[in-house]
Amino acid sequence: MRFILMLCLCVVIPGTGYSHLYGEVTVKVNDTTHIGIEALFRAHMLNDQRLQWSGLETTFGVESVFTANIEKKLKKGTLVAAVQLFINQPFNKNILADDSRQKYLQNFEIDTLEVKQLYIQFRRGNFSIGLGKHAGIFGKDHTTGFSNAFFDYPFIRNEAVLNFETGVFIGYTPGIFTFDIAVVNGSENMDTNSSKAGMARIGLKGKNWCFGISAKAQDGIGSEWQKQYKNHAGVDFMFKIGKLRIASEVIYDEYGFHRQYSIDDVFWGRSYYYRDIFYKHKTPITGVGGYLDLQYETSKFFLELNYGEYHPKEIGHPYHDDPIKRALIKLRLKLADGFHIFGVGLLENQREKEPLFQGASDYGILVGCQYSL
Repeated sequence: MRFILMLCLCVVIPGTGYSHLYGEVTVKVNDTTHIGIEALFRAHMLNDQRLQWSGLETTFGVESVFTANIEKKLKKGTLVAAVQLFINQPFNKNILADDSRQKYLQNFEIDTLEVKQLYIQFRRGNFSIGLGKHAGIFGKDHTTGFSNAFFDYPFIRNEAVLNFETGVFIGYTPGIFTFDIAVVNGSENMDTNSSKAGMARIGLKGKNWCFGISAKAQDGIGSEWQKQYKNHAGVDFMFKIGKLRIASEVIYDEYGFHRQYSIDDVFWGRSYYYRDIFYKHKTPITGVGGYLDLQYETSKFFLELNYGEYHPKEIGHPYHDDPIKRALIKLRLKLADGFHIFGVGLLENQREKEPLFQGASDYGILVGCQYSL
């Protein structure tokens, strides 16, 4: 599969695709100003057997997404203010917390309200500039999600590449070309490191296709001995033929701690794939990964098949070094305007596991329904 991914990179020389909302309620304020509102409500059952926890693997839950924007036409362009909020249901507080599980408890502290996007943007013709928290410009994600936690996303999209960034964003789209640059915190929210990340994407686009190359670089996120690498370079493409859409992303990735730091001291949420470990002083761990995504959609039916692999550098760590292989299948059926039922299946390869997760299986299932305005 690594060969196939690299072949895609060589032969095909592009906002996030999160759970596209299905409509927009528009309110006209006056001749120059209007307000758009979108809302999605979701109820589901999650069975994630990749966790061996005693209680958290299987749960019912609810969540919602609210999006609003104000557009005002000016003499010299258009001013836009937009916000996107995730509303999440947290776990109960009495989570099993023995000695082996204590180090992962932060992973289950879910914010009831998350500000996923909030920005002010000025547009004029093919040019735009914005400030705030915005969908990331690295790559171009065309997958469709059914989880606020991005449970059903390819590995590189929920472990390596951030779907949202905070900073300054500039875009220019003359003809078939797209140019995006940004200076961002490097982590999704307010920064804990005074240095900032530089990002860029250069692409080509048509009515039914797009292609791009992207890069993100900075000295790290976090400070002092907690500083971690989070750099990427990648390519992406998409083309659509009738009701079929094919898309792919491939990245080169750098991660891990700058300095000696014990994984057991990580208190801000840990990676189940051991990406938050130390390799060598001032030396990042590297990896290559990507996915191929196929979608077929009609007015009543949506099917998505996704397969991806990630190959980390072998550093002699038994729980880190195995490649990660993830397959996803998603199905959505329309029952009425704005109302859908959906199902997601996730399957990963067997890898070496620490004792805590020895009894875990390598699959997860998500089923539910959603209604959108």
